[in-house]
Amino acid sequence: MINRYVAAAVVSFAGLVVLATCAGSENQTDGGGAGGTNAGGGTAEDCDPGDEQDCECTLGCGTQACLEDGSGWDACDCGQGNICGDCICEGDSEENCHSCIEDCGPCEPCDIAPSCSNAMIPPADPGHVPELDIAKMDLLSPEQIHQRLAEQLAQHTDAMRVIAAALDSEPQRDEHRLVTMLREVFAKHPEATKKVRDGLAAAGMGSPAAYRQQYAVQPGEDGLPGKDGQVEAKDGEFPGGTMECGSPMLRVGIHKVHVHNAQDTFVYGSDDEIYCLIQAEAQNGAELRLTPLISSLEEGDEHVLSLESGVFWGQLEPTTPGSDIIVTYDCIESDDSGQYTALLDAISDGATDIGDNGAPSGWIFTTVGAVAGVVSAAMGGNGDDQIFNAQQHIPLDQQLALTCGGRWSVRRGGSDTFGSWDWELTVWAWGCAEFGVAEPGACAEPPNTGGAGGTGGAGGAGGA
Repeated sequence: MINRYVAAAVVSFAGLVVLATCAGSENQTDGGGAGGTNAGGGTAEDCDPGDEQDCECTLGCGTQACLEDGSGWDACDCGQGNICGDCICEGDSEENCHSCIEDCGPCEPCDIAPSCSNAMIPPADPGHVPELDIAKMDLLSPEQIHQRLAEQLAQHTDAMRVIAAALDSEPQRDEHRLVTMLREVFAKHPEATKKVRDGLAAAGMGSPAAYRQQYAVQPGEDGLPGKDGQVEAKDGEFPGGTMECGSPMLRVGIHKVHVHNAQDTFVYGSDDEIYCLIQAEAQNGAELRLTPLISSLEEGDEHVLSLESGVFWGQLEPTTPGSDIIVTYDCIESDDSGQYTALLDAISDGATDIGDNGAPSGWIFTTVGAVAGVVSAAMGGNGDDQIFNAQQHIPLDQQLALTCGGRWSVRRGGSDTFGSWDWELTVWAWGCAEFGVAEPGACAEPPNTGGAGGTGGAGGAGGA
């Protein structure tokens, strides 16, 4: 990566070159006005009215116009700063090597990040990023699941308020459209909805109608929910990037599921299925991915996901996070995962329908993601199913390197009376930079992976 001090020196040199050009202009006079010399006005040199020429200022250069009678040049107009063409490169968000080549000179080429012209497809073999490995996801007990739900109830989060209102069978006048949509979905999936009610009751919700009365969702509510204190915006015009490269733009997703050890009822029995609900949150947005059901994998088997079904950040295109990305993995192993996915798919479709009838706000889709997480936890809190959880930060200062491609693993292993078992998710990240020029997978220097990790354990076995 180009040293920022070297880059600054290049910019300064470029400015001096232009300044020298101004000072040595063929028709240059002693200047005048607003910081220039000879502020008294024109010279005896004849000129054509309407003509302009460069002139020297105390700092930078300006322009001076020919007097109306053609008898000489008017005072030098040196401008007010941050003006492209004044021979001074401010080097800020308003004037830099992208916005004003005349003052700042051209940017150095960004060959440490790929171009966005071909960034939808990942490189063939992204490098391993061991700092992002999660060695062991947490297996949440029913008590832990209920505790998670109880904390959200106590905080009366947006998701809890929406779910409680939707579980209340009595519609209210002018209620939020997301509440109406969710109530209709619950009505069409009564068996799964009963599990949601039971799970929330075990966590202490009590009457959904009473909870709704106390913590109402307003009809026009459009706030942006989030995890307080976790998503932090970083200063700078190109968060996570450089002046030369611009902002990093990423796609991150599950590439495959691999079974290392099959001594588990998940593999021995054909009834058990697994899927993962993955939420990614950053300053510039939030996305949700529900993976397809995966079942009946033998030891050593692997299931490769398509980009359409695996990407959980940058689902439509490479996207600039603007901050650390917080990724929450909830993988559910159940003998009837179809109930989960049918309900969650219906919720997702309902949110899409809202969008088709008017541009959906960020609040709607962010809240839908949180609702899906609560629904999965509430359904899985009965003790018959297993929920594996991990959370991870993808640091802002690591994202530019990840545009060149990187992979890590999210792993879960353990043992029971039937023996040991071990399965693994492999995550891929790739993308581009706004002004990147490198070919995908052929950056000028390898990814510089800084400190990172997941709460489920970092530095564990890496996936291929």
